[in-house]
Amino acid sequence: MNIAKPQPILRFLPQLRDILFLAIFLVVLALGLQMLNMDGDLPRHLLTGRVILETKSIPDTELFVYPYEGRAYVSHEWLADVIFYLIQNTFGLAGLVLLSAFLLAATFTVIYSYASTRHDARLPVLILVLWGAGATSLNWVVRPHLISMCLLALWIIWLDKTARGEKFPLWIFFVTMALWSNLHGEFIAGMLATLAYAAGWTMEFLFRRIETDPKTGVRLWTVFLGSGLASLLNPATYHPYTTFIGFVNNSYLMSRMSEANPPDFSRPEFFVLLGLLAVSILLLALNPKRLSTGQAFLLTGFTAMSLIAARNVHLYGIVAPFVLAETVHGLTHPKGVRRVESVLKNVEGQVKSAWWPVVTVLVFGALVLGTKVRNIYSFDPIFFPVKAVAWLEEHPQDGRMFNDLNWGGYLAWRLWPEQKVFADSMSDVTGEITLNYETALIVADGWETVLENYNVAWTILPPSAPLTVKLRETGWTVLYENTTAAILRRPLPK
Repeated sequence: MNIAKPQPILRFLPQLRDILFLAIFLVVLALGLQMLNMDGDLPRHLLTGRVILETKSIPDTELFVYPYEGRAYVSHEWLADVIFYLIQNTFGLAGLVLLSAFLLAATFTVIYSYASTRHDARLPVLILVLWGAGATSLNWVVRPHLISMCLLALWIIWLDKTARGEKFPLWIFFVTMALWSNLHGEFIAGMLATLAYAAGWTMEFLFRRIETDPKTGVRLWTVFLGSGLASLLNPATYHPYTTFIGFVNNSYLMSRMSEANPPDFSRPEFFVLLGLLAVSILLLALNPKRLSTGQAFLLTGFTAMSLIAARNVHLYGIVAPFVLAETVHGLTHPKGVRRVESVLKNVEGQVKSAWWPVVTVLVFGALVLGTKVRNIYSFDPIFFPVKAVAWLEEHPQDGRMFNDLNWGGYLAWRLWPEQKVFADSMSDVTGEITLNYETALIVADGWETVLENYNVAWTILPPSAPLTVKLRETGWTVLYENTTAAILRRPLPK
C-alpha cells in the first residue's frame, strides 16, 4: 500500500488560525481612522499616561475637569494609559492602531485555536468566531477595553482547562488579575466568568447531575477567591467595584449613554448580534446536553449582559463562540463540510510553522510605520475641533470654558494645564455635571444660572448647538468658527 509522503512545502503554509489573525489584523488597519475618532476617551487616556510619567505618580484626584477638580478620582486603567501614551509618543497614533489590530486579532485567534483543537472542528468554529468578531465590531474603538477583550479570551480558556480537571498553574490567574485590575475596569468580567464556572461546579456537585471531582471545585473556588484578592492590588483597591455598582444603578447617567441602553434590533448594526443570539438558541436546541453547568452559567450571564446594555456586546462576542463551539461537537455535518474538514486536518497536521502571526505584525507594522500610511491615522478635524484648538493655541483665552462633552478629552489633551474643561466623557460618575451640561447645552430652564455659577467666560461647541445659537442671539462675540466648532466669548460688562 502506498502511503502519501508529507509535502515539504506544506510545512510553511499558514493554518486557518493564521489566516484568521491576518484577516482581523487587516480589517482593523482599514478601520483604524474611524476607531480613533468614535469618542473622546482616547485623548484623556493619553493625557493621564503623560501626567503619570511626568509626575512619576498616579493621580488620586480629578485634574482635568474643573467642576470636579480636587475630587477623589483614580483611573482604573492607569497602566493602560501609560502604555498607550508611550506607544503614541514613540510611534504616533498609528502605533495605537497597530496595537489594537494585534489585540483584536489575538483575541479571536486564541479562541478559535483552542476551541477548534478541543472539539476537532475547524469550519464550524471558524464561522462562530467570525460571527462573534462581527458582533463585537460595534465596540472596536482604540481604548483600553481592547486589552480586556484579549485577557478575557485567555481567562475563559484557562478556566475551561481548570474546570475540566486539567493541570493549570493557579498563580497565573492571580498574577493576571493583579495586572488586569490596573489595566482596565472590565477585570470584573473575569471575576464574573470565574464565578460562573465555580457556581456551575457547585450546582453539579450538590445535585450530582454528573460525577464531580472535589479537587476541581476547590481549585475553581480558589481561583475566584484568590483572583478577588488580587484584583484589590491597584491604587483604587475596592473602589472599581463600588464605582461599577454605582454607575450601573445611576438611571440618569445610563439613560444618557447610548451604549448603556439595550441593543435596538431594528437597527442594522445589531443584526449580527441578533443572528448570533438566534444561532445560539438553535445550537443549544440541537445539542442541549453538551454544555456543563458552568458553561451554561457563563453563556447565560454574558447573554443577559449584552441584552441589558450594548456596551457589553464585545464581551458576549467572545464568550458566545467559545461556549457554542462545544455544541458543534457531535453534530452531523453535511458531507461537503466533512470532506473539507478532513482535508484541512490532513494539511494542518503537516504544517509546522507558527510564525505567521509574528510575520503579519512585523510586515504590516513596518509598512504602516515606515510609509506615508502612518499619516492617515490622526484625530479627524471633522469629529474633533482640531483647527479650533490650533487657533486657541495661538490665541489663548482667559477664564473658564464650556465645551462639548465629547471634545473634553481632546481639549484637555491639547490645552491642559493652562485650560481645564467643563466636561468630558469619562469623569462624571454621579451625573451632576452631565445634568448641568445638558441644561446649558439645550438651553433648558436655568441654563444661564449654570454658566454664571461656573463663571463661564467662553464656549467651544458645534456651530449648530442650541447654546451656540442662543449665545449669538444674546450678543456673545464669535471669535472663531468653522464647520466643526465655534468659539464664542461673553461680552465685556458695560
